[in-house]
Amino acid sequence: MPLIALVHLAVAAFFGVHAIRAGRPYYWLFILFSFPMLGSVVYFFAIYLPGMQNTRGGRKAVRAVQNLVDPNRELREAHAEFDRTPTAYNRARLAAALLAKGQVDQAIDHFAQAASGPYARDAPFLQGLAGAQLEGQRFNEAAATLERLFEAHPDRRSGTSALLYAEALAGAGRAEARQAFEAAIASEPTIEARSRYGLFLLERGDQSAARVAFEAVLKDVQRGHHHSRELNREWIAKVNVAMKTIGA
Repeated sequence: MPLIALVHLAVAAFFGVHAIRAGRPYYWLFILFSFPMLGSVVYFFAIYLPGMQNTRGGRKAVRAVQNLVDPNRELREAHAEFDRTPTAYNRARLAAALLAKGQVDQAIDHFAQAASGPYARDAPFLQGLAGAQLEGQRFNEAAATLERLFEAHPDRRSGTSALLYAEALAGAGRAEARQAFEAAIASEPTIEARSRYGLFLLERGDQSAARVAFEAVLKDVQRGHHHSRELNREWIAKVNVAMKTIGA
């Protein structure tokens, strides 16, 4: 039997087991094994993919498949919705879709317009604008936008906003960046925040302080759950590479 046929049968068997465990009608088994390739494709999109949306990992997989099948869907729909109803919220959605596609300058323009007029103090719009400016390496502009955010919403001086502010100051080469990182970590000591701080220190040549930050990350990883490690896989990998760089 050709290898490709074995692969098709294996996939059909996988979906067959899934169908039985999920209590699906037995006609799915007939479809899967009578038409191994076509039946598996139909089952995947009709049954398996929608069911995956009930789990976090499944939702990520669904988005990945959707991006593969129709990578411009969100941008197209955001454009259409904004053209139909040009509200600030639809403009912000369009800006986010543009940013996801790497069209940073256009995204910044749309976020800036959204965060103006009656929405000049809107927290999500200001944070979206700052994130886009940071992505476009407009570090001083990002810092200024976040300062607007903090002035309008003092409670936002923590978490993601505080970390974005530290990154903006670091990118702009401003002396207060280190203090901003420490404030961000004090408010929310996440693995990402500690990792970014360690990388910042390493770039500044402070290897001893960077080592302390990285060791704190690895201790958190050891104490944390598998779910946390999975969410922070990228940062953990960067920390391990950095520790090798400084001879740990």
